[in-house]
Amino acid sequence: MHLAMAFVRRHRAGARLSSPFVLPSFLFAATPWVWTSPIALFASAIAHVVWFAVCELLAPPAARLSPAPSTRSATATAAPQRPRANDTAPRPAVASGPGFVSTPVLAVLEEASEIKTFRMARPDGFTFTAGQFLAVRVSVAGQPHVRCYSISSPPEALGYLEISVRRQGLVSTTLHATLRSGSTLAIGRPAGQFVYPHGDDRPLALVAGGIGITPLLSMLRHAVLADATRPIVLLYSTRSAEDAAFVRELSLIAERHPQVRIGLTFSGGTAPLPWRTGRIDAALVRQYVPHPAHTIFCLCGPGAMMTAMDQLLRGEGVPPDQIRSERFETAIAAAHVSASAPAAPEGTAPQREYRVTFTSTGRVACGAASQTLLDVAELEGVPIASSCRSGVCLTCRTRLTEGDADCRSAMLDPDDRAAGFILPCVSWAMGDCVLEA
Repeated sequence: MHLAMAFVRRHRAGARLSSPFVLPSFLFAATPWVWTSPIALFASAIAHVVWFAVCELLAPPAARLSPAPSTRSATATAAPQRPRANDTAPRPAVASGPGFVSTPVLAVLEEASEIKTFRMARPDGFTFTAGQFLAVRVSVAGQPHVRCYSISSPPEALGYLEISVRRQGLVSTTLHATLRSGSTLAIGRPAGQFVYPHGDDRPLALVAGGIGITPLLSMLRHAVLADATRPIVLLYSTRSAEDAAFVRELSLIAERHPQVRIGLTFSGGTAPLPWRTGRIDAALVRQYVPHPAHTIFCLCGPGAMMTAMDQLLRGEGVPPDQIRSERFETAIAAAHVSASAPAAPEGTAPQREYRVTFTSTGRVACGAASQTLLDVAELEGVPIASSCRSGVCLTCRTRLTEGDADCRSAMLDPDDRAAGFILPCVSWAMGDCVLEA
């Protein structure tokens, strides 16, 4: 017993054997061999317990475990802390206005044989609604190219945003070949009117073909986070199982969220259970959507599929205003823009020339009816940032403060149009006008 208390005393003291708080405890261990009578044994045990208590009072463990700071420790305390990894990582620029900002790529994820997801740090101010797209600018052989890609991540992911890109064409092939974790990418602010239908309790059916899954995946991810009681169906068609992206995630979402049903179908080859082969048809719609006429449908995919689905749903009694769609190809998005100047209103003579006043630079220029407002600005030397020149990327977004212009782009949202914004690259003046440029 004496030896056990002695070792406890040494541990509590954290000192050498010769310490005045340790040595007496070990001396107590010799008393049974010096005084062997029962009374002496009992008395020495009581004395040892008292000594242990006195040591605890005179030198509590906290004092012994907190040595006085030396010059070295004081210096170390005063030294600045090493920056965390997040403090030294490249940060995205703040999004201000319609131009492009460079943001670091955080990860590149393989989703299918020809599809990759590029996860980027989300710039401050890059707010968006599930379903919208953003413009990406890359340089190929010294020439800038702009393409638009739907955002596949949900708005609730505040630290990052993702685009999922199929390798098909110059820009997407360049992204696949060159982007790595740590790369930077120039992106424009999110835009688009194909968005998640908020404020509606009706069930939602998402119908995707091929890479058209991306805006609908953003909607689905948003729905399970923010609209958890709404019944949702996702019908997804690809050529084969190898072409299907996000299958594991979709299966997990359906497993963890009872209000979600997922139906996959493959137009070619065989289909692993529980999926099926063939295209999305009326039988598949009826299997997953019990009340089509009381459901909102959001469609995204190739043009032929979209046309067929629109006809199919109308045949199932779905009102036209419950069918929302976006043809995924950027070329189709830009096809709303006419390459020629607008015709004059019926019964009026076309105006040959008009005056454009640029308020920021104080310049005044004359433009021909065949010239876009961007053409007029460039000829006059007025700087207006531009990139795609097809009314898609929103880089040239400028406010028209006076006069009228025919802006032939479907990319501007209604709030921008109401505030007087136009895209000069696809806008023709209808008479004298004033631009904030």
